[in-house]
Amino acid sequence: MSLQSRPGAEIPPLTVRVARASNPHGTTSMWIRDRLDGLWNDEDFTAWYPRDGRPGLSPAQLATVCVLQYVMNLSDRQAGPCGPS
Repeated sequence: MSLQSRPGAEIPPLTVRVARASNPHGTTSMWIRDRLDGLWNDEDFTAWYPRDGRPGLSPAQLATVCVLQYVMNLSDRQAGPCGPS
């Protein structure tokens, strides 16, 4: 597994506007992302990955999900890509 830059880490502006309009007071997830945004990025983790191999997931996004999982007391399955069920 290797670390390779990929687009898509940024939230599209329209998504931000819709989320803020539909949740004017925010949500726990929004609050966490707002406060952790920029705390770490993929480049902080480059030493952990080899230079070649299959691309891995964004370690910065995984770190943020781990914090969210802890704060919201979610299981691994609940914190996965499909979210809480």
